[in-house]
Amino acid sequence: MDSGWILNGMVFVVNSGFFVLWTTFTYESVREQETRASRFGWAGMGLHALLAVLILIWPASRIPLTWVLGIMLATGGFFLVPIPGRARSLHGAAGYLARDGDSFAPMDERGTMFARNRSLRPGSPEYDQYYAAHPDHRDYDEKRRERGGPLGRPGSIDSGYRPNVAMMVSSFELPNLVGENARVDPASAGARSTYANQGAPKPEPMDPSKAAGVVKGWARRLGADLVGICRVDPRWAYSHRGEIHYGEWEEWGLKIPAPLPFAVVIATEMDHEMVGTAPHTPSVVESACNYSRGAYITTILAQWFGAMGYRAVAEHNRHYDLLMVPLAVDAGLGELGRLGYLIADRFGPRVRLFAVQTDMPLAVDRPVDLGAERFCKTCKKCAESCPSRSLPLSKDPREDRGIVRWKMNEETCFEYWGKIGTDCCVCMAVCPFSRPYRSVHKLVRLMLRRSLPAQILFPHVDNLLYGRRWRPRQAPDWAAFPKSRPKTP
Repeated sequence: MDSGWILNGMVFVVNSGFFVLWTTFTYESVREQETRASRFGWAGMGLHALLAVLILIWPASRIPLTWVLGIMLATGGFFLVPIPGRARSLHGAAGYLARDGDSFAPMDERGTMFARNRSLRPGSPEYDQYYAAHPDHRDYDEKRRERGGPLGRPGSIDSGYRPNVAMMVSSFELPNLVGENARVDPASAGARSTYANQGAPKPEPMDPSKAAGVVKGWARRLGADLVGICRVDPRWAYSHRGEIHYGEWEEWGLKIPAPLPFAVVIATEMDHEMVGTAPHTPSVVESACNYSRGAYITTILAQWFGAMGYRAVAEHNRHYDLLMVPLAVDAGLGELGRLGYLIADRFGPRVRLFAVQTDMPLAVDRPVDLGAERFCKTCKKCAESCPSRSLPLSKDPREDRGIVRWKMNEETCFEYWGKIGTDCCVCMAVCPFSRPYRSVHKLVRLMLRRSLPAQILFPHVDNLLYGRRWRPRQAPDWAAFPKSRPKTP
């Protein structure tokens, strides 16, 4: 066979591969309602279709096209060559501490926006005590409370569209129902079940690796999308109780008990289509749904540990002793991003985090490098799209409370929640790591994990293909809200 025909065939096959890649990209872009990206996809398909015709009818084109396609292949291969950075996440959450950690200050739950908004009753001893210590918070907090709770008038951005607001409210009922049973000891686990042996069961001895496998499998069966295990660093515990949900006011301001030695950390995926409507009501429906899932999963896991003869504490949004993001970093679920959320493996920030503390010995996981931190230095989409301008635009993170990170402005973020009646989710939705974990996006994630040059260059490519600013996507039919709605404040 003539060598020219062999070369021609090879060039045609390689070009066909690029055509398939662009076709896949176009298909995914249309599914994701990414108009700009789909236009690039159609253009890429058209270009490679034209090249296929040239290869077939114009033999003189084969040499220059061999060079062009060869360079394109080599470039793609270059981004698959492991050229790792030095992500701080590989040292766990402690890798984000400034210097040797001597300036770190534990987080006091009394100072969180939620505790200040809903757990400080005007005229109460807790109210007077907190504002005597923090008079600079008083004016803001009193004005913010006039708007209502964390979401102000729920769903106001969509004129309080009742079906979606009711979905949110009903989803939050499950955490309310189970939160009082967050702490589990063997005696209580047995006493609450008619199926368990009465009395306190003795701890079941298990190999830590075997136990970890059982726990992870059970958590996934219950609905967890990611599961990791870590030793609990006491620095990631709240110092004092500030959130009161069940009238236990005598606990306000008390030191939170020392954590148990191990934590099973889980992430639940938030649906891409629902998050894509941010900041409208379907996105907060998805948040609430996932908080319900997390309460369900962690409550059952905690009771399982109790039935196995060990202590446990369920960590969900009606009982937090620990900070979830550093715990998730230690458990190998992802990295800390510019937006202050976890950039999780496979799902990016499009997750909700929960955990179960326990004293059952478990094999632990290693922290990971997803390439997110270096990517975030260049990519500023979350900060540029933030409606309340609450996220920093600086290239490098800065020290705050002894932690080197991009620090959000919680007050302006929380204020915006009160205006629109949802938890916004725009930063989560616009993040390139939030795109569905399939086909082309999987390939990009692989390159980002392996290649420092990809982490530097790909934010610019992403801006070119998808644009820089957020545009809400259409909601699924069953969660669609009325089109005649007020503009976002």
